[in-house]
Amino acid sequence: MAKINSNSRKKEVRQLLETKVANMPLDTSNRLKYLVTNIENSLTNKDNKIDLLIQEIDKKFPPHSPQRGLFDGFASMVFDTAYSLYILNNNSALIIELHGILERFCLNALCDTLPINDIAKVIIDDMLDKRTLKDIVHYFEKLGLWNKDDVTFALELTKLRNGIAHKNAELVSRSKLANSNGQNGHPESIHTIMSTVDCSTIIVNTMDLIIKGSGMASQSFIKQPRLHARYNVYLSLIGELYNLFLTNPYTQKGNPLLESYINDRLAKAYIIGSDELVNCLREFRSKVLSFHKALERGDKVESKSIHSEFGEILHQILIYMRKDLNVDCPEREFIDEPTIIDVEEYIKSNKENFS
Repeated sequence: MAKINSNSRKKEVRQLLETKVANMPLDTSNRLKYLVTNIENSLTNKDNKIDLLIQEIDKKFPPHSPQRGLFDGFASMVFDTAYSLYILNNNSALIIELHGILERFCLNALCDTLPINDIAKVIIDDMLDKRTLKDIVHYFEKLGLWNKDDVTFALELTKLRNGIAHKNAELVSRSKLANSNGQNGHPESIHTIMSTVDCSTIIVNTMDLIIKGSGMASQSFIKQPRLHARYNVYLSLIGELYNLFLTNPYTQKGNPLLESYINDRLAKAYIIGSDELVNCLREFRSKVLSFHKALERGDKVESKSIHSEFGEILHQILIYMRKDLNVDCPEREFIDEPTIIDVEEYIKSNKENFS
């Protein structure tokens, strides 16, 4: 690690004294008012910051694409604080927030998807309890969910977060994400360094890793799970499939959380299902979202047209579920076929959700 040049240190101290002492009030009351003014002034650039972030999102998650739907779904649940800090240009706090979101998601993803029964879940939860993002990033590479660049970004985000959280200005100034000269050592220089960082790409890359991490629901991750794991997931899901996701709490006109809810309910089936089942579920997901949108618009022609296709695809899903279960227990036929929900009757009795 390169040492900080003594001249750079002196220059840094002079700049801090000028900024923090000479150019700012020293009494607390006036200093707080001065800081409020700075916060208000930072909002004058909010439109440019929003445009910049949207441009970065559009590059990696094109509008109207399934990937953009995943981005918006995840972001609506966990990114509001990050967005607020981004608009305020509080980049130091933003990095800590993004790192915390990514770390918690990764730990939860491993805890939720690796165990095949309750005993295994207790063991894995205990094993991962004290782990950090740095400890587990390589697991996602081994699982084929992240590549080397993804791991590098996650580790760089961890280094930058640690530098900020522990007031290590040298670590922050040498961060590749901060793009500084590596010659800062005073803790108060951290916020000066971070104020010039374009965090729009860091936000997008963080979400990219979260969405790739949810790729545990992709076909490449299937490892022939045990019978009871598949049975429990399929049995808990089949009723909602045949109800066309109409009976969940998010089925309300214009509710943006419906798609996230459907993604979440299908995720475990993606993980443990066969390729045939996963493909069929993805086709069903596309159709059921289009069906809900047609209901919201009041388009009876299109909703009826889509509804007429559900019988065949749902029956096929049931066949593939039974086939998966028969791999481990060929002498039994699991899961009775439910009846598809009467949509018109349900809407009549729950018309407040569709008006």
